[in-house]
Amino acid sequence: MNPEEGLEYARQAPLDRDYLILIESLVMDQVPLGTPSAYAEDWEETERLIARLADRGVGTRIEHLFDEQGMRWRAYLDWQDPISFEWQMVEQEEQTAARAVTRAALVWYYQQELSAANSQPPDPWSYFEVVERLSMIRELFNRSLEEHPVLSAEAELQKRYREAQEKINALYELAGQIFDQRLDGPKPGTMH
Repeated sequence: MNPEEGLEYARQAPLDRDYLILIESLVMDQVPLGTPSAYAEDWEETERLIARLADRGVGTRIEHLFDEQGMRWRAYLDWQDPISFEWQMVEQEEQTAARAVTRAALVWYYQQELSAANSQPPDPWSYFEVVERLSMIRELFNRSLEEHPVLSAEAELQKRYREAQEKINALYELAGQIFDQRLDGPKPGTMH
């Protein structure tokens, strides 16, 4: 199923064996063998799922709700998008906390898939940003130790410092060349 179908499935499908198999293979990164773990029913299994999400950079928060609609649980998952670096969030409600976390986990997975499928190549400003940051790092590195008396006194330290300096300069040059190959963006040094 494509990411859009997967996202719809994650939001609407019953939390049955097929759903749990997808959790096991896609979120937990395990090969499903036999009966999948009862993530939506057994809190210990849900805690394993929460720990796996944390390993993948996803925070989990659970809230208990009680209003005119009755008693239910809401799970919030948040993470930093690897492409845009913006914070994203999934919010899912179910009758139990375990079910809410389980559903939110699969929704999270397919939102990531959808984001990757719809990602655009970086714009010229993104390249410019890399060149500017490398320029600042290079300047800071060059100024911080270049004339320090310890470097004069320690030959091995001075040798390693010079090697690191050459690598930073080469990285800066490479980023500048790549930037120049992209669209006519802003030139380094024009941003303050």
